[in-house]
Amino acid sequence: MRRIQRDACHEEFIKSLTTGDYPLFREIWRVLLFAATLGIKDGNRRRLEKPDSGKAIPDTYFSSPGWKGFLYLVGIAESGDSECLKNSEEVQERLVSAFEEYANQGLHLLRARIQSSSSPLEELISMLIEVSTQAETNQPILDDLI
Repeated sequence: MRRIQRDACHEEFIKSLTTGDYPLFREIWRVLLFAATLGIKDGNRRRLEKPDSGKAIPDTYFSSPGWKGFLYLVGIAESGDSECLKNSEEVQERLVSAFEEYANQGLHLLRARIQSSSSPLEELISMLIEVSTQAETNQPILDDLI
């Protein structure tokens, strides 16, 4: 599987989320996974305008045991069939591209909320509470996040 890329426009934002005395995320892969989830919930993919291949990370950095399953679920949700489970270069490329584009959309959403806030941690917690509350009542998840 090829390395996971991200758009160069997010580098400073990602750095702000993963560095400092109290980072919101410990590793970049966690930011990307969270952002991809936001993008999926939003239902939109955003093409990477300026992929930074020098910052691309191998999929082995995603140390979550459900990483591969997450990719396959994205593929099944998008296509409605099990073709994404095939072990081919073409299928793997489509899965990684979908992940990158959902993460890119999610990073744009996350940036809009966090950078307009005086307390990034409180804003992230607020987002999680909103998503949790909306999920319990079966309301659209991200309508109020943007």
